Amino acid sequence: MIDSRTIEFPNGRLVSRSIDDRIGAYVVLEAARRYAEKPGAARVVAVATTQEEIAAHGGGAGVCATCIGPQMAIVVDVTFAIDHPGLEKKEHGEAKIDGGPVLTRGSIISPVVFNLLRDTAEANSIPFSLQAAGRDTGTDADAIHIAREGVPTGLVSVPNRYMHSPNELISLEDLNRTAELIAQTCRKVTAKTDFTAR
Repeated sequence: MIDSRTIEFPNGRLVSRSIDDRIGAYVVLEAARRYAEKPGAARVVAVATTQEEIAAHGGGAGVCATCIGPQMAIVVDVTFAIDHPGLEKKEHGEAKIDGGPVLTRGSIISPVVFNLLRDTAEANSIPFSLQAAGRDTGTDADAIHIAREGVPTGLVSVPNRYMHSPNELISLEDLNRTAELIAQTCRKVTAKTDFTAR
């Protein structure tokens, strides 16, 4: 393993090894903190799980979703930022540093949860980009959406430059916007929210 420190760069950049997906745990906790400051009607539970990339059976995410029995799930991960040489927009979408959170659409993503996230971003002037997932997403969303009777699931990602290297780079503003989007989306969920696809 290469020994590298966490370094704050100018212009609100953070560089470190293993940002994927420790930064997702930070975003979830920050979103929960913001939600707790001004809670809505929804009971929000935050979890951090293991074995996302090494266990085809879903690892900790599948277990947590089965135990908790959520009505809805928002999965947070990182995704490839494409604003540097060597990555293709047609393969990875339009995620870029300082571009805000990335919302995924695809066969396992609930259109209801996607619309909640997108509408909330637009209503709060939070910039975002879209990413397509033709089949699975390679994230905990794959296990959560089939837990129990099925869980309406959304996926929000933070753009990450140089992923899986000892020098991954993210934007602090993207973290802020992602946490705010999740907190605001949770405030929109009530007992009357209909999670059936329409």
